[in-house]
Amino acid sequence: MANEDAQVAEEAAPASKPKLPLLIGMVAVGLAVGGGTGAAFLGPMVAKKLGKEVTPVVAHADSAGAEDEAAAEDSTAEGAATPVHLLENLVLNPAGSGGSRFLLLTVAMEVGSAKSAEDFKNRDAELRDIILTSLGTKSVDELTDISRREAFKKELHTAVTARFGKKAVKSLYFPQFVVQ
Repeated sequence: MANEDAQVAEEAAPASKPKLPLLIGMVAVGLAVGGGTGAAFLGPMVAKKLGKEVTPVVAHADSAGAEDEAAAEDSTAEGAATPVHLLENLVLNPAGSGGSRFLLLTVAMEVGSAKSAEDFKNRDAELRDIILTSLGTKSVDELTDISRREAFKKELHTAVTARFGKKAVKSLYFPQFVVQ
């Protein structure tokens, strides 16, 4: 009878191990979805509290017509809402993490001019590379220290203006910044 109980316990034990990777996967997906949803709702609210009117100009929006572009340029010229270039879902492995950790990031850049907006749209891959290269040198400890976020923004601002011109970017925002 004791042998049967031990055998039943041994057969039941391996069944619990495959659930762990599934649980970890579900948590990771939940965090990613929750972070994205939070960024979509909290990003505009934070910008509004800062006194900024944010009008997203998505770089990959192919359906935007010439009329929309002309309206965006007119509103910028009149001093209305400044367009924002959005780089969504940037993923990188922090320095020293050995690929076991990652940063999921969205960067919103308040564009300085219509020419800069067009440059950002046409050179999107180059812009993404600047951001990933700069933040990829940071460790997990640095990225999780919330007091360093402003320094990251200044560093990215300097790197982007070095490549695209002094007045290309007015401000940078991180509507999504998730370290896992």
